[in-house]
This record gives sequence, structure tokens and C-alpha cells, in this order.
Amino acid sequence: MRSAGRRAAAVAAMALALAGCGMGGDSSDAQQPPEVSTIGAETPTPSPTPTEESASPDASEDPFADAARTTSWASDEAMKIDKDGNGTIPAASLEADLVDLFANKFDMSVKEAKCEQDMTVTDWSGFESCNVVDEEMTYFGTIELIDHKDNMVEYEVMFPGIDKDDVDF
Repeated sequence: MRSAGRRAAAVAAMALALAGCGMGGDSSDAQQPPEVSTIGAETPTPSPTPTEESASPDASEDPFADAARTTSWASDEAMKIDKDGNGTIPAASLEADLVDLFANKFDMSVKEAKCEQDMTVTDWSGFESCNVVDEEMTYFGTIELIDHKDNMVEYEVMFPGIDKDDVDF
């Protein structure tokens, strides 16, 4: 019991010595020592709780939940995909499909659709970014190959700049 008392006294003396180190300067900048209990154990200082603004969003939340998205079947003789689902879909084919889709499903007049490159298809999977330009603005979106049957492929098209409530699917 005596050694526990000595240990507590030594810890208390060290804490007081550390507190004195900040003297002579601005006391608001001096770091305060941790509280010491009678048995010499440090009392943890509670950490501040994050505010709602700094809290990170739920990882399962879809940031594109309001984006216009739909699926569309297409076929083109220029698509070169083998029986294993490997090949390419030319950018020109994707662009033609987008112009048709925007006119027929979104009821929007399109001046131009532009995909920077051909879609590479691997094991019946492919993804490409494309732009669609109407009279007033350019919309940035994506085309993803999601299914196939015979010589037809099914795309999922998503354009975050177009609210899903503003178009007629």
C-alpha cells in the first residue's frame, strides 16, 4: 500500500511540474496536464463529437439517386463482339443510340452525342462516358452494357445532370 501512495504522489508531483512548464508565457497556449486520480491513473479527456456538417455521408447512399437513368436495347452491324462477350462497340454506334434514346424516351431534341472512344467489351461487360448536347446545354453521362441476347445488347444509360422527374420514361 505504501508503494501505491508513493507512486500517486510521484505522478501528482510530475503533473504539477508539467503544469509549471507553461509559466512565463501565455497560459492559454500551455497544454493542461491530464487529471490525476488518487491512485495515479490518468482520467481520459472526452473527445469532441462531430457536428452534423462534418459527419460523413452514409456509404450506402446513392449520390446519383435523382439522375435520369433508363435501359435501352440496341443492335448495330458495326458492333464486333464474339460469342464469349469480348470485343468493341464503336463510339459512333453509341452516339447514334444516345440520339435515338434521347428523342424517343426522354423526348428531348439532341444536336449531338459524343463519346470519346469505342466501348471495350470484356465478358459481356462494358462502360463508356459520353456527352449529349441539346439546344441549351451539354449533359455528361455514362453508358454501361448490362445484358445481351443474340446480336442485341442492353445498355443502362445514366445522366446525372437530368433529373429523373423531368423526363418521361
